[in-house]
Amino acid sequence: MEGSPLFDGSDTSISGNGAFIPNQPDLQIPLGHTEIPPLILPAGTGGGCVTSGPFVNYTVNMGPSFLYVPGGNVSRMSNPLDYNPRCLKRDLTTSILRDNNNHSTVLNLIQNSPDIWSFETNTQGAPGSGLLGIHGGGHLAMGGDPGRDADANPGDPGFWNHHAMIDRIWWMWQYGDLEEREFAISGTGTFLNEPVSANTTLDTHVNVGFVKRGSIAMRDIMSTTAGPFCYVYL
Repeated sequence: MEGSPLFDGSDTSISGNGAFIPNQPDLQIPLGHTEIPPLILPAGTGGGCVTSGPFVNYTVNMGPSFLYVPGGNVSRMSNPLDYNPRCLKRDLTTSILRDNNNHSTVLNLIQNSPDIWSFETNTQGAPGSGLLGIHGGGHLAMGGDPGRDADANPGDPGFWNHHAMIDRIWWMWQYGDLEEREFAISGTGTFLNEPVSANTTLDTHVNVGFVKRGSIAMRDIMSTTAGPFCYVYL
């Protein structure tokens, strides 16, 4: 990852790795309230504050909310919205990308997911498969704080590149059968259904914060062209 134009620490990158912290234990990701063993992920090649690039003096202000830390623990604040200034940390882990975000996994996701449930499950990493999916793989490969924070990871500039690609891959899957997939939806309104919540439908309204005053129905944000958006990917 350190050789990527995104993370090589150059002036046109989004900064590089964090300072190396030796002897970090492996990362353990519990899979909810299940009997499936946790995922064991190798330590990265950084761990500390980023040392190069445009965001070398960048300050993260919110969180941690649910930050995975090496050894199988989770770090959090009692109120993750409190002001908590600290440096941007990264722990780039190339092997996570190689296992979860390679050409084969992306192609398989697009071509072999017949419905939205299978697409979503494979994107997130099916429990028990030993994989993180392309979504979790991108987050956890960046590592650090807030990159591995399940709630505060938009604080890492790399979040936006990663989620733009997730959106692009979803768009590619939709266009494989636009009539059936453009408005395909499944699942509940909370992450991993914790806390338990109702199924989301096309009529469910969501609050998108500063992007739009009030709420917007799911059916209006499912398409990159049929609703208020106007973009396609090349």
